[in-house]
Amino acid sequence: MFQKILNKLNDLRPKQLAILAGIAALLMFVAIYAGISMMTGKEVVVNPVEPPQEEKPVIETKSVVVAKINIPARTRIQESMLEMKEVPADLITSEAITSFDSVKDVQVKVSIFAGDILTVQKVFNDKGEEGFVGAIPPNCRAVSINVNEITGVAGFAKPGDRVDLLLVEKSNYSATTEIILQNVPLLSINQDMNGANIVDESGVTTSAISNPSIATFALPPEDVLELISASKLGEIYMMLRPANPRATYVAEKACTMNSINKPQPVYEPEPTPVIPSTPVPDVPLPQIPVVPVTPKFDIIQGDELTQSSEATAQVQSFSASAHSALPAIPSRNASTESYAPPVPSTPVSNSPIMNQIGH
Repeated sequence: MFQKILNKLNDLRPKQLAILAGIAALLMFVAIYAGISMMTGKEVVVNPVEPPQEEKPVIETKSVVVAKINIPARTRIQESMLEMKEVPADLITSEAITSFDSVKDVQVKVSIFAGDILTVQKVFNDKGEEGFVGAIPPNCRAVSINVNEITGVAGFAKPGDRVDLLLVEKSNYSATTEIILQNVPLLSINQDMNGANIVDESGVTTSAISNPSIATFALPPEDVLELISASKLGEIYMMLRPANPRATYVAEKACTMNSINKPQPVYEPEPTPVIPSTPVPDVPLPQIPVVPVTPKFDIIQGDELTQSSEATAQVQSFSASAHSALPAIPSRNASTESYAPPVPSTPVSNSPIMNQIGH
């Protein structure tokens, strides 16, 4: 018989087999359900009635101040940033803030996320470091310089940040910029040690520092001397460092830019060297003897002419030529000691003419 049933099943179409399988499954489900109901001894209820709910125990709650939006660190709290929320009392610590008035216009110490409960540790600063001197490291000194919106990074540099300091020296036609100090802690801006942020209702954070004019840094004494000296040479610029820089320090580098309007240098010709002249000694000129002029006359003895005027003139001419011989003038390079006036070879007094005149 079992074989006949198998043959009948083999003759059925797939659709008929599916219908038969569904009917079998439904019958099996009804059988199982009926068996379970009989075993439990309970009647099957089509529309059961829900049993009455048990009363939940009353949980004691307490109202605390909760952040409505994300509040960055060093932000001054406004009432619009907060909300009151009921929290189970066993989940609240004794440091939780329970009133808006306790934290209004107070600057938070750390970042607070939306939904966090405000506590004293998150809102208020450490009482062990009161005043400005508590923020100065033990090995440093506080020093201030003048800044503006350009040199002070437009007010984005806030107390607690670290900056690099640049020196800009300007001349008539060039400017030089160099890094003088790096990784310098910024203590305050315009006497503001907190640098509080302002967060509006939409969660946008803006800086409360406007028009920075004075920046105060913490530096070792030797760096303080360098910064003060540099501030007298030129203008000091601040570079704001990122939260996680790739390197703490960078290689020192200077950059000099020359103006395109710088005039070209004019080269003047070198002056001709002056050769000092050799002094020429003063050589006294020899004195020339002056021969007096002898008048012409004729000598007559008796009736004879013993001496005519022509012979007298001849004698006078010879005498003048003998006494008026000019010496040779020495050159300028000759020494004065080597000069000697010429001496006539034949004395005038021994000449035959003069002997004739004597007779």
